[in-house]
Amino acid sequence: MTREDMIHKLEQAAPIITQVTGTMDMGFEFSAVVPDGVIYAEPGMLLNYSGGQWPPSEWEETGEKEYKKLLTDFLLDEEWMVKSWGDLSDKELGQWFEDVNNVQSPNEDK
Repeated sequence: MTREDMIHKLEQAAPIITQVTGTMDMGFEFSAVVPDGVIYAEPGMLLNYSGGQWPPSEWEETGEKEYKKLLTDFLLDEEWMVKSWGDLSDKELGQWFEDVNNVQSPNEDK
């Protein structure tokens, strides 16, 4: 698969969260694919945004359609540093492609 093919498929999957982690001292952080590129997890990245809390957990009471809209708005917020497709190495792009494929169709335990 060419670089352009991978970028096209990632753009189609966007916005999508690929990983969420949290620590007691720095709060939550996340990695995501957005239409213009990717967001790398950074320690404390949500401290200014939500005091380190994971905002989507507050949206659990919303319906599926509203949840998706809130999540999309959250990921497309200008707060996040986006690394553009052109700034990704081929290795990084391949890893993001693999991560998105794992999120969209995770391996089932047998």
